Amino acid sequence: MSEQQEKFSRIIDLLEEHSPRGLSISAIARKLGMNRATVSKYLEMLESSGDVSMQRFGRSKLYTPARRVPLSELFDRLSNALVVLDADLRVLTVNTSFIKMLGIHNERMIVGIPLYDLNLRIFTDSTVMRNIERIRQSGPYLSEMQYIEDSTNHIYYLEFAPIVSHVGKPGIMISLQDITTWKNTEEALKDSEKKIRTIFEKVPSGIILFTASGTILNANRASLEILGLKHIQELAKGSIFDISCNKGKLLELIRQGKIAETELACDFDSLKRDQQIPSARSGIAYFNVIFTPITRDSGGAPNEFAMLFRDITTERLARKELAFKETRYRSFFENTCNGVLIYEPIDGGNEYIFKDVNHATEKILQMEKADLVGRKLFEVFPDLPDPDVREALIRVLGTEKPEFLPPLQYRKGEASPWIWHYIFKLPSGEIASFMIDVSEVVREEAETPSPARCAHILQEDSVPGNNI
Repeated sequence: MSEQQEKFSRIIDLLEEHSPRGLSISAIARKLGMNRATVSKYLEMLESSGDVSMQRFGRSKLYTPARRVPLSELFDRLSNALVVLDADLRVLTVNTSFIKMLGIHNERMIVGIPLYDLNLRIFTDSTVMRNIERIRQSGPYLSEMQYIEDSTNHIYYLEFAPIVSHVGKPGIMISLQDITTWKNTEEALKDSEKKIRTIFEKVPSGIILFTASGTILNANRASLEILGLKHIQELAKGSIFDISCNKGKLLELIRQGKIAETELACDFDSLKRDQQIPSARSGIAYFNVIFTPITRDSGGAPNEFAMLFRDITTERLARKELAFKETRYRSFFENTCNGVLIYEPIDGGNEYIFKDVNHATEKILQMEKADLVGRKLFEVFPDLPDPDVREALIRVLGTEKPEFLPPLQYRKGEASPWIWHYIFKLPSGEIASFMIDVSEVVREEAETPSPARCAHILQEDSVPGNNI
C-alpha cells in the first residue's frame, strides 16, 4: 500500500470510530499526529471520491464516513468497461467489466503497465491510438467512436475523456461497450421495417390505420385506388365511419378490441354528397374486412386499429346471381312433372353413381332419394337392359350428343313402369336424363294388334278347313 493510500485509510478508520459524530480538520490532525494542511488536502480528495461527507457548522467543517456507495465501489460495478490512464498512458485502474470484456487473466499485473504493452487488439488499432495521442497532447479529439474487431466481428462503442487525478495530474478515461447485439438488433429492425413498408405499399389489399374515434392516420396506395381517391388528404377529410354504411358494426369491433373478419358496405354517392370526399366511384360497394387492434407493449386498451380490406362487389353480385339461378334451377328440378336423374360416370363409363334425383323420379321408380344418391346404377337396378343402356350412356359421354332411349323397365315384372329417357351430357361431365312414364302407352300398344298381325290373322281365316 502506498503512503498516500495508508493516510486515506487512517483518516477513514478514525471517522468510522467516531461515527455518527463528525470530526473537524483540527481534531483529525491532532488525533493522527498529522499536519493540519495535509489532513485538509486528503479530506478534499476523499470527499471528491465519495469516501467521506462534509457538513458545515458555522465556520467549522465536520467530516463523517460517506453514507453512499464509494465511487471506487460504484466504478467497479458499472457494466461499461472502464480504464483510467495517467499522462504517460500507464494503467491507473480498471473495473471488473474491463477485465471480463477483454478477457484479461491476471488483472493485478495491469496497474502501472503501459496500455500498449497489454497487446489488446482494440487499443492497437491505428485510429484508436491516434485519438488517444490527441487527448494526451491536448489536441482536438473524438469523444466517441465505433470499432469493429475483424476476427470476431464484434462492434464496440468507445468514449474518451480527459481527467485530472487526485493529485492534479492529467489522465485519460476510456469507456468501452460491446454493442454487437444492439447493432444486429438495430439492423434486423431496420430490415423488418423496410419489409413492412414494402408490404404496406405493394399489397393489393387496402390498409387503413385509424384511432378509436375514427380519425384516419394512414392509408396505403391500394386503399386509395379501391375507394376511387388520388391522395391520402382526400381520405383524411373524413372518418373511418364515413366509409361504412354500418357505423355500429365498426364501433362494436372497436369496443371488443379483437381480431375479426367481417363484411362492410360503402355508399359512394353518400360519401361524395354528405362527406365531400371526391371519390371517382359511385353506387354501393362491398368489402371483405380483416379488423385488428394495434397493441402496445405497455398494455392497456388499444387506441389504434388497422383495417385490411378488398373489394368483393363483383363476387358478391355473382354469388347473389348464382344463388338466384340455383334457386330457380332447384325449383324447376324439383317441381317438374318429368323425372330427372343426374349420374356421375365412373370406371370409364362402365358404371354410374346417382348424384341427384327429383320428386318425380322418386314417384316413378317408387324409391326414396336417400336410397338412390351415392349408389351405383347397375347395382341398384340389375334388371336394366344391358349392354344397350350402358352402350348408349358411353356414346353420350364420348360424343356429347344427346340420345333417346326406347321405353325400358328398371325392374322386370308387370307392375314395373315403362320409362322413356332423353339423356345428355352436362358441362360438369355428368350425365342427365329426363324420364317420362309411358307405361300406359306401351301396354295399349301391346294390347292393340298391329296391321301386320291383323293381316296374318285374316290369312289364317281364309284358309279352307280353318272355319268352324
